[in-house]
Amino acid sequence: MDIFGYADRFGKYTFEEKRFNEVDNVIFSTLAYVNYDGILTKANAMRLEDVSDEYFLNNKSNFFDIMAIRHAVKLLKKVSKTNRYKNIIMNNYKYIGTESSQFSAITFHINDKLCYVAFEGTDQLITGWKEDCKMAYQFPVEAHKYAIKYLNENYTFFNKKIIVGGHSKGGNLALVSSMNANIFVRMKIKKIYNNDGQGLRKSELCSNKYKRIKKKYIHIIPDYSVVGLLLRHYKDYKVIKSNKKGLTSHCTSYWMISDDHFISDELSNFSKVVEQGVEKWLDKYNYEQIEQFIDSVFKILEENNVVSLIQLKKEIKLIFKILKSTKNVDPIVSEMLKDLIDILIDIIGENIFE
Repeated sequence: MDIFGYADRFGKYTFEEKRFNEVDNVIFSTLAYVNYDGILTKANAMRLEDVSDEYFLNNKSNFFDIMAIRHAVKLLKKVSKTNRYKNIIMNNYKYIGTESSQFSAITFHINDKLCYVAFEGTDQLITGWKEDCKMAYQFPVEAHKYAIKYLNENYTFFNKKIIVGGHSKGGNLALVSSMNANIFVRMKIKKIYNNDGQGLRKSELCSNKYKRIKKKYIHIIPDYSVVGLLLRHYKDYKVIKSNKKGLTSHCTSYWMISDDHFISDELSNFSKVVEQGVEKWLDKYNYEQIEQFIDSVFKILEENNVVSLIQLKKEIKLIFKILKSTKNVDPIVSEMLKDLIDILIDIIGENIFE
């Protein structure tokens, strides 16, 4: 099964009849990609079924240019009519999209004793992707600060247990916010799910803040993971089977399920080379050089007035214009870019037959 098949099979059971599990975690983290603006605010709370009805009343089309959002909208419609999810209360929705940051979070109240705090992954805004890249040299980035504030503001004086999670960047935000939450919030956190999201810089990975939440932390990655292997990790992640290869395996809709859990698998050779290559590249350059590299890349995008990934998808001429602009980058940036290309060549060479 995939998550849609899971909803069909187990949607008849409430959370009292069938306890929360890792698949429910991924469903909630996927639903965080839906834009609930105009329906949910910090001040109001609604049943999931009512949120879905209002959403589709105002949004006639299910097509979105970003795959994660398209699948999330489809999933919302699917789960809204199931006993398991339709009566879940949703609240504390927050979205921030500025010139320097992209952040979104929402809370799902599973029952009177438990809620799931979901952080959204990166959407179509280029600012969100730049912020992802900044994580390689800066801590905390703005989205980290928003996530920490979200937990502390809403759950310091809260009487339920909390599960914190997210997909992609949202998984990284779940980890960082839980590490840096105040003691009252940390005491309430049962589990932290990072669903194929980035890791940490070496200094944060070795910190006491990480060690104090490590037992609650669960990192799930597909067998062809790329995003989930960026930055630094301990190699205690759970590898699961996807029915897609390469970057497409990042999408939660392709993760394979048996009964009420994901099917375990081994990391592909493709992902092993990615992991080794990223570590090698990060070890070679210091934070200042990485910052210079990332700033140069996104400066080219800004000079070409790129604000959304959708532009790159729809305007082929723009891509060639951007590639032409890369000829004018600084020598150190050019060298770092060459190293990245060498890593990609290694990946292709190692996995061409696979």
